[in-house]
Amino acid sequence: MENPGTTQSHHVSDIVQVLNSGIDFYSEAKEKVKDGSVAQFFDRMIAARKLTRERLQPFLRGKQGEKETGSSFAVEARKVYTEVIGSMSSDKNHTYIDQLEEVEDKTLEEIKTALDKEQPPAVETALRQSLQTMQQCHDEMRSLQKSSS
Repeated sequence: MENPGTTQSHHVSDIVQVLNSGIDFYSEAKEKVKDGSVAQFFDRMIAARKLTRERLQPFLRGKQGEKETGSSFAVEARKVYTEVIGSMSSDKNHTYIDQLEEVEDKTLEEIKTALDKEQPPAVETALRQSLQTMQQCHDEMRSLQKSSS
């Protein structure tokens, strides 16, 4: 177990990578959906992810000296899967919504994993705020998913 006085944050880089992948995935999906209201919804999800990333990024700069620009393999794999399924599907909106809801699940999972670890107080506060933001995004995406089924 880490010394309680440590200033090292745990698992924040993984969260930022999932956020980066999600931003890319939402951006690509926004270009491919035909429904303008869904595209606007995706814009809101992108903005929330960028806000969350900026909230967490300072804790990475202090630890690693530079911004995290990587992406999550799990989300990248889901993007490829969605492209294949989307090319065969007649309902691209629904295909993207289903897969993006899974991205929201992954984001929440990563934040909760970080909160299960001992964190410096400022990091824990940022993670809790991020969890709240991403939980709202998840709930909105789940609602959209149910209404598009």
